[in-house]
Amino acid sequence: MNSKRFAGWCWALAAALFISCGDDDVTGSLSFDSPAVFFAKGETAPVTVHFTASNLNTFSISSKPTGWDDVVLDAASQTVRVTPPTSFDNGEAKTGSVVLSGTGGGGATGSATLFVGVVEQTDLSAQRANSYIVNQKETNYLIDVEHRSDNASLATASVGVIWQSCTNLIQYLTLANGKASFYVGAETEGEDPIKSGNAVIGAYDAAGTLLWSWHIWATDYDPSQTAAQRTFNGYTMMDRNLGALASGNDTTDDMLASYGLYYQWGRKDPFVGPSTYRFTSGTAATIYSGYNSSMTVTPVASNASNGTQDYARLNPQIFITGVSDSAYDWLWNHDATLWTAPGTAKSLNDPCPEGWRVAPAAAFEGLTPTAESLEWANTKYGVMLEKEGVSSLFMGAGQRTYRDGKLQNLYFSDAQPLSTRADEAQPWVGLYWTSEAAANGNLSTALYFHYGDAGAVESSYAMRRANGLPVRCVKAE
Repeated sequence: MNSKRFAGWCWALAAALFISCGDDDVTGSLSFDSPAVFFAKGETAPVTVHFTASNLNTFSISSKPTGWDDVVLDAASQTVRVTPPTSFDNGEAKTGSVVLSGTGGGGATGSATLFVGVVEQTDLSAQRANSYIVNQKETNYLIDVEHRSDNASLATASVGVIWQSCTNLIQYLTLANGKASFYVGAETEGEDPIKSGNAVIGAYDAAGTLLWSWHIWATDYDPSQTAAQRTFNGYTMMDRNLGALASGNDTTDDMLASYGLYYQWGRKDPFVGPSTYRFTSGTAATIYSGYNSSMTVTPVASNASNGTQDYARLNPQIFITGVSDSAYDWLWNHDATLWTAPGTAKSLNDPCPEGWRVAPAAAFEGLTPTAESLEWANTKYGVMLEKEGVSSLFMGAGQRTYRDGKLQNLYFSDAQPLSTRADEAQPWVGLYWTSEAAANGNLSTALYFHYGDAGAVESSYAMRRANGLPVRCVKAE
């Protein structure tokens, strides 16, 4: 083919393609300034929400919940005013979505969704802690994100989900008057309990730098109830691990849910447990971003730059592994006070909810396994520890090893083996951090029990601080 004719043919084809797809390139966007509007029961005052549009000029409310008749669109001011129903008849929804649709020239379209609801509202902003228990379903929660757990001020400009253990656990998170506002629903509609799981949310400054983070423990567990507590050695203790979604081992689902979360000693932010109850391959459970996409966490080795408290605060999702030069501490320059505080006071980094703190070694002194729980058929990945007629299930939850952050259901005192994480049918060892440093300044103490040993547990077993272990909380009395 003649080169000029070929060039002309290419130009003609390109022009034809441009003309034929030109209209398809016109797109529109539409978004509300706030993801949700929550009303307390009996509240009747309307709320106006602004929306932003691009390449759209005609708008309509295309959907709204049954019974929510007073939803008014003002296209000129680009606002939607929502007034809650004064009462709800059968079939009318207390919660739902208002869908705003828009059209523009060239066939551009767009839509935006605003969640509206008459829901319970619980304000936890008076609390000061690094962890919050939320145990009411279909509730709008508020927590203070302008102050740390020691009440120091934060210049918070925005909030976000750092990770969550299941999709759509923390919904409609936004910053409102210095408080993080979010919604936690039910497992499904109806009489089901709260949607349970764990999440970490963060406060960010105007430049997008993380200032502080908080663990959200969504569970139907209420540790303030006497039946949910156990008293050992004068300490009132939660009957389950921090972050656990169950306290039992009757089924494999119960076992997995009862392991709870894992903490490097002295860090306030948690890490999730294993993906299977048998710790297969040492893999951790999947976590998700605030946009519900799965996340992969890559451990980093401690060094002078990232083995610091500042790095840990800025990267709560990163497991900092120990190396020989750090004495297998995640922290390059050791600090034995991160979880240790005088008397019953809590430290700045204590990961327990308000009114609770990490258990000291004294809380575990003299605990022994019950004879029944040591029988092979009854262990089911945990044993009952008891003292003076009081008992509690402690899962053999293993550890996130200091070497690589992988989960290991057996404990090895030396550095081997590295290849497998489920060498036996059952985990033989329980390891739980205490709040105290060991006599060796580079180590901290843990509760330690071994399957098959009917003797008293070790309440001050020295462990390397880069290990990730479960935690039990006691009342800060």
